[in-house]
Amino acid sequence: MNVTTIPVTQLKSMKDLLSKEGLDLPKTGQILNGEIINVSKANIIVDLGPIGIGLVYPGHFYDNPERTKALKKGDKVSVMLLELENDEGYRELSLKAAQLTTAWEDIREKMEKSEIVNAPIININKGGLIVEVNGIQGFLPLSQLSSEHYPKVDGGDTTKIVQALQKFKGQSFPVKILDFSEADNKLIVSERAIKEETAKEELAKLKAGDTIDGEITEVTDFGAFVRISDSLDALIHSSEIDWKFIDNPKQVLHIGETIKAKIISIDMATGRVFLSLKALKDDPWLKAEEKYQVGQKVKGKVLKIRQNGAFIEIPGDLIGILPAEETITDGKPARTTDIVQSGGEYDMAIVSIDIKEHKLALTLEKSSE
Repeated sequence: MNVTTIPVTQLKSMKDLLSKEGLDLPKTGQILNGEIINVSKANIIVDLGPIGIGLVYPGHFYDNPERTKALKKGDKVSVMLLELENDEGYRELSLKAAQLTTAWEDIREKMEKSEIVNAPIININKGGLIVEVNGIQGFLPLSQLSSEHYPKVDGGDTTKIVQALQKFKGQSFPVKILDFSEADNKLIVSERAIKEETAKEELAKLKAGDTIDGEITEVTDFGAFVRISDSLDALIHSSEIDWKFIDNPKQVLHIGETIKAKIISIDMATGRVFLSLKALKDDPWLKAEEKYQVGQKVKGKVLKIRQNGAFIEIPGDLIGILPAEETITDGKPARTTDIVQSGGEYDMAIVSIDIKEHKLALTLEKSSE
């Protein structure tokens, strides 16, 4: 369709009519609402109601061609008034300028209200994902991805990171707006912030002493990570797995296993939750005072040898320490830990016992000759 010609006299008479009716004419840069009368490659004609008819020329169509192609007669649109009457006597409008202006205003409002928005991923770079919000391109940095989407690449190889991110192109992630600047055309969003906010809300509902269910997601040398919810993880330290000595957590805990544990502490500052499995089991130390006293001789089994001593198990599932102090063997100085062997059983005596602190110190019994 060619450019539709609208008589200038009609426009002028509309101006006179508005004047007579006491209505204020819109100002340049103002956002107006209208209804599309016609769409062609040459222009888009918009009915502005009492203000009259306006034209959008190709240079002021939407930046996104697909969005422009989708426009049809009867669609309601927002436009910016560029000129009340251009050289040809038309009210000149811009869809693009209106979209950008209202988009930035909407972005400001969404950030202030901490709203969650769905952001299509339109491109990838080594620093993160390029997204779109309200037709404006934004950046989702790697550091702001959720743990679920963060690329697990050894050594931080940027080529591999970009390759790992490619699968997200075309998807949409729920995000929150972290920062923006219309003047600099800058928009930063975060996926991680959503889960952090949810995690804080869930964390506030928990307290030490609660018993919770969770799924083991990872087992390490120092303990196991447990997923309490989609947004909240917790840690079971190896010392909290059992009252018995656990040398290798991987031998007793397994990924995917569902467990019941007790919350022993919560760090609100870091959002960390610490759990215990042994806290739900009978504490063998409660009966220790009835069975053991200082000076008593016991048979102890060496579980683990360290530089500072050896961990010793005595009957009743109690774990004590045999300090790596010097002693005399065959008339020569020697470290206790050089004398005993892991897995060996030895005659020992109790040096000290602290039921409250769960501490037990032992010494090797000197063999009589």
